[in-house]
Amino acid sequence: MVTLDRLQRIAEGREAEIFAWDDGRVLRLFRGARSAESLEREATAMRAARAVVPLVPEAFEIVDVDGRPGIVLERVDGVDLITVLGKKPWMVWSAGSTCGRVHAQLHDVVAPPSLESLHDRIRRLCATSDAIPPDVARNTLARLETLPDGDRLCHGDFHPGNVLMSPRGPVVIDWPNVTRGDPAADHARTTLLLRIGDPPPGSPALVKYMEGFGRKIIARAYK
Repeated sequence: MVTLDRLQRIAEGREAEIFAWDDGRVLRLFRGARSAESLEREATAMRAARAVVPLVPEAFEIVDVDGRPGIVLERVDGVDLITVLGKKPWMVWSAGSTCGRVHAQLHDVVAPPSLESLHDRIRRLCATSDAIPPDVARNTLARLETLPDGDRLCHGDFHPGNVLMSPRGPVVIDWPNVTRGDPAADHARTTLLLRIGDPPPGSPALVKYMEGFGRKIIARAYK
């Protein structure tokens, strides 16, 4: 049986740690509670995307290590676009246009019917989140009824930190927020992240320094 003390950690993010696995694979091990069912939906979404565009790591098995849920994925060597910009800030326009092109390709993928719809996720969050004031929740739900559902794959957290530049080209990682919905909603969320979102933990100092003018350029290039 695999235990955490026998694994080598090679990366980490807000929600999960990445450990070396065997046969050219990695383990994405979550810090918080995730059900096997939700991980299987994530893997299903990644497989659906990979069947259409070569932009997604291959998803293998769902595992449990020391009581923590995880998913075994293809190992993709490369650095994310935020790291690239930390070393080559003059590539900010190129990074934005790469994000736009890759995101558009993902939105060509018809989502598996088993995925939670984006509308249902928003309804669930409005009903359960203490961070959403009641009046905002009511207005959100009313507005939601006027918007189309959609049937496309929506990543839910698409930004430069989740795009790896690998030898085979861009690869999109971190899929726990994937839903089925209208790609315009996914695009709108990314636009907000680019314009006002905080840089991920561990972002290069240069990226934080160029935050003001860099945001405008990358958001414009992303479109």
